[in-house]
Amino acid sequence: MIRRLQALALAGLALVLLGAGVRPEGLGDVRSISVESQPTRTRVVIELSRKTSYEIHELQNPRRVYIDIDEVWLEAPIGTSQTLEAGSSLRVVRGGQNTLRRSRVVLELDAGAASPAISALEAPFRIVADVKAGFVLPPIASAPEDAEDWDQRGVRRIVIDAGHGGKDPGALGPAKVREAAVVLAISRELERELTKRGFEIVMTRNRDVFLTLEARTDIANRRDADLFLSIHANAAKNRKLAGVETYLLDTRYDRQTARVAARENGTTIAQLSELHKILASLRLGNNERYAARYAELVQTSLVSRLRKTHPDTVDLGVKRGPFLVLFQADMPAILVEVGFVSNPAEVRRLSSQSFARIAAEGIANGVTAYRDQQASRLVARR
Repeated sequence: MIRRLQALALAGLALVLLGAGVRPEGLGDVRSISVESQPTRTRVVIELSRKTSYEIHELQNPRRVYIDIDEVWLEAPIGTSQTLEAGSSLRVVRGGQNTLRRSRVVLELDAGAASPAISALEAPFRIVADVKAGFVLPPIASAPEDAEDWDQRGVRRIVIDAGHGGKDPGALGPAKVREAAVVLAISRELERELTKRGFEIVMTRNRDVFLTLEARTDIANRRDADLFLSIHANAAKNRKLAGVETYLLDTRYDRQTARVAARENGTTIAQLSELHKILASLRLGNNERYAARYAELVQTSLVSRLRKTHPDTVDLGVKRGPFLVLFQADMPAILVEVGFVSNPAEVRRLSSQSFARIAAEGIANGVTAYRDQQASRLVARR
């Protein structure tokens, strides 16, 4: 115990000495460390002046996670210890200069807290850590079989996310067809269709504006949505590629999925690193099972409806991958790719209002099927 206290004292002294030292040339800055508490989680945002590498480490007794950030300088009062209110799984957030060329931010957690989900976001570059509220729930292996396959809540409020927008046009097709415009048209039709069927709909955007991936799922989380649905259109160098596919969050993905995920995440395939796999795995669990059923119903219904007017529609199936817009969601979430804007035949369909209505009807059929099946299961379990 004495040695441990000595080690902590020396570490504290080192941070003080580093803070009083001369800042090396060429470093970026830790601009701010902010903490936002919500009913379901506490979010820590570390904003940096530039993009850089970082490492995540976890220690026990006491429980804490620390993030080492390379080539940045953390100047007081940024990093001053912030103590969270009672009830939060995150107790304290503090930061300092660990070495002359590395900053460290420490998250002190309750002993039973789940490991935080930590990701990097762009424009500006920031590291985001989400700590779920409360303690880790016990595994549901002993629960009845139905509980393992079905969510225990009804489906009423749905957030529809039209991908891209504003300064981010998404994929570009012939005749300057923009993915952002295509998916907004489909999302508006889907809003109308689902509203007619009794759902409460929240749109992340209903005009041509830019939203970060973080902001999109923040809307769903703040509004306590039952389902999250992100609408996108695909693109590929091979102009012959065509088809419809639906994605859910997972650590498993193939090369083709990596290409799609990198484009939708605004990253490169090389940046789909082991860290992203770890981040995705932290979000898996019950929602993954529910999202899988949700994705299957939407994909099947969408393809079935499209083939009534476009018999050549290609069913690319349900796939899994590290999509950051799904990673942030606290509810079952899927991403639907409605076709390829890079395919000359499909892009003509995608840019028409009639296709938008047909695609919206197909997606709505899948969402409605999920709601109705879910309601039946819930009634049966009473």
